Amino acid sequence: MTYKIAIATSDNENIDLHFGKIKALAIFEVNEEDGTFKLLENRQIDFSSIPKVEKTESGCCCDSGFVTALVQIVKDCTYFLVAKIGNRPFRLLQENNINCIETPYAITEAISKVNAYYVLHKKREVFVY
Repeated sequence: MTYKIAIATSDNENIDLHFGKIKALAIFEVNEEDGTFKLLENRQIDFSSIPKVEKTESGCCCDSGFVTALVQIVKDCTYFLVAKIGNRPFRLLQENNINCIETPYAITEAISKVNAYYVLHKKREVFVY
């Protein structure tokens, strides 16, 4: 069985983007059984379809339509990996059943760690009564 991971990356090698700086997301498909993965696509964010992004003094756009639009873009993903993310977008992703993880790793290492976690917790769920 496979699942998808959305990753905030500028180079398809490292998880190096803050949530508010994302212009595209790398979508990887992971085989949970053997841990292999492949890049499926790079999803571009169509800013023209998003209500005006209003940034705060700190430069954050977490209170805008950007967050809602991004949740829709990754709704088919199980995990969302990002270098940094604020509380509001983190909460919205979680509320939409997308597990959000702040991680400083290279993509290959991060996917390995996430898959190990995924498999471990999936097995545990089988034994919950």
